[in-house]
Amino acid sequence: MVRAYRFAINKEDDLIDLSNKIITTKKQNLIHQLIKVLRYPEDEAHNDIELIDGFSRNIYQVRLLTEIGSKILKKLDFEIVRVKQSPRELDTHVNFYVPIIKNENFELMLRKLCELGVQEFTPVFFKLSQKKYLRKLREHSYQERILKIIESATEQCGGAVFAKLNPVISFEDLIRMNQKVDKDTIKLFGSERLSLSEVPLNIAIPASMKEVSLLIGPEGGLSIEEVEALEKTEFKGISLGKRILRAETAAVVLFTKLGLI
Repeated sequence: MVRAYRFAINKEDDLIDLSNKIITTKKQNLIHQLIKVLRYPEDEAHNDIELIDGFSRNIYQVRLLTEIGSKILKKLDFEIVRVKQSPRELDTHVNFYVPIIKNENFELMLRKLCELGVQEFTPVFFKLSQKKYLRKLREHSYQERILKIIESATEQCGGAVFAKLNPVISFEDLIRMNQKVDKDTIKLFGSERLSLSEVPLNIAIPASMKEVSLLIGPEGGLSIEEVEALEKTEFKGISLGKRILRAETAAVVLFTKLGLI
């Protein structure tokens, strides 16, 4: 089997011309990776390059048209050989209210949740969140880094749609946003403060359910007041087991309890 190389193109700057079956990209890291790192041969006969646009489920199987020489390439042209739909996207939309935690742990958490299929992230500043991590997350350069992590995680796991990264909200904002009853959405939060005897270990998601909202607390967990506030909304508590988990581990455990993968 011929190995397929998958790359994300930039939907704002690159051209997808379906009528003429041409894709043109100016994305320099894609050009560098394909030509300089992978040393993709210009006479390659196999249709083993796949491109994704990040917003649709389309996977474009393409053939490189641009001749590769010693000159610096500013763009690449591809012929679209086939367009197929990605089978690896979840049918249920998952929005994860993620805690603001230590930078490297935050990045690991988002990367793993992207691999699992989460489509939307909303960072939340909780009572026990640290302000220094909030300041970092609000930096434009760091937001760009996070978007690149989401993009690379999607490429690596065979996905096609990039998860959306929402602006940071406060816990109070989260409560206000979730006061309205929505029968089409299941909302769950996990916390070590929940008694194993009072809340379920797992939950069955109906096949017809179109959206799920998930939430975990930061390093140090949710405060008693935050748990009580969540229980007054549509959020239902779920146990994450007997152990006290790190935030990035708790996020993965909570997601897997849905049985969506």
